[in-house]
Amino acid sequence: MKASILKKLVCPVCFARGPSGRGPALAKAGKAGPPALACRQCGTRFPFIGGIVNLAGEITRPVIFSTQWAMEFEPLVAAYENLWRPSLTHCISNLQWEMKMSRQLMNVASGMDVLDLACGTGNFTRLFSAAAQPGDVIGIDLSLPMLQRGQRILREEKMTGITLMRADVTRWPFASGVFDRIHCAGALHLFPDLEDVLKAVYRSLRPGGCFVGATYCRGGDFVTQMVQKIAADASWIRWFEPQELQSLTRWAGFTGWEERTFRQGIVFRVQKPAFQGAEV
Repeated sequence: MKASILKKLVCPVCFARGPSGRGPALAKAGKAGPPALACRQCGTRFPFIGGIVNLAGEITRPVIFSTQWAMEFEPLVAAYENLWRPSLTHCISNLQWEMKMSRQLMNVASGMDVLDLACGTGNFTRLFSAAAQPGDVIGIDLSLPMLQRGQRILREEKMTGITLMRADVTRWPFASGVFDRIHCAGALHLFPDLEDVLKAVYRSLRPGGCFVGATYCRGGDFVTQMVQKIAADASWIRWFEPQELQSLTRWAGFTGWEERTFRQGIVFRVQKPAFQGAEV
């Protein structure tokens, strides 16, 4: 793992920064086990699984038919990019439109460090890689099967500028002020504690950095609204009111709201002010 990436990490257990502090640093294979990151403050080890570091702790079997179960069900993972994600999105938005808007609003330039939250197999992450070089592009997700498939795609396409990690956004593993751009598509409506995630995103952006999110709002025809109600009642998805996202990002400290909409889909961009006082 590149030294520049290690410098962006904090231990998700004790929050020590590494490797310049006492946080995560590379630990060689040996009697202690296979290659891993190890926190020098609390001693927690974070093993590599097929080249993907596991910062999210124990891998447990999700509740059957939950959203996380779907994200780890191998047949769905295999169909994710070409069938599952486009088909689901088509009901309320358009995946190609979302990807086009995300690329435009991210406006990644050479040397920028980019983080893609809930990256899945990395379909959006790969959009930013070429433009960001030689900057770091990191994709994180809680689903190991998604990440493993993403790793295979990177090998097949001979893309070497992306690092995939298993991480839990509720145990934020990144230091303050280490990214120029942070992106999240197709997951903001799934986070149970979105307010805390937005605060963490804000902290980890450099002054002047931007966050781009893609998600879905309430509305549409009668059938769409009925489907939204069923999904919300089952706690699958949080549907946003049109002004809710703007209020949430403003509460987290962001400014400069900009949005694009298509049907119930919304892609927005907000900015961390270039000059501010102490971090929240």
